[in-house]
Amino acid sequence: MLIAFLLFVILGAIVTTAPGALLGYGCVAASGSMSLAARIGLLLFMAGASAATWLTLPGISHMWRPAAAILSFAATAASGALFLTIDTYKRRAPRPPHPAWQAHTPH
Repeated sequence: MLIAFLLFVILGAIVTTAPGALLGYGCVAASGSMSLAARIGLLLFMAGASAATWLTLPGISHMWRPAAAILSFAATAASGALFLTIDTYKRRAPRPPHPAWQAHTPH
C-alpha cells in the first residue's frame, strides 16, 4: 500500500512538472527578441499562470492543489531560468574574428 502511494505521488509530480518545464522553455524560445528584463517578467507571469491553472482544475483533490501549483510554478521558473541562462550565454559568447578581406585565406 505504501509503495502504491509513493508511485502515485511520483507519477503526480511528473505529470505536474512536465507541462511547466515545457512552458518555461517555450516562453524563453518565443521571447527571443525581447530585452532581458521583459523576458524575465514574461517568464514569471507564465509561471504564475501555470500555477493558477493547477489551482482551478476540477479533477484535482483540494488537498493536492497547493502542492501541484507550487510544483508547476517551480518547474516553469526553473526551466525558463535554465534556458534563459543558456540563451544569454550563447548571445554573449565571443565570436571568432573574421578576416578583413574574405578572399584572402592564409595557407
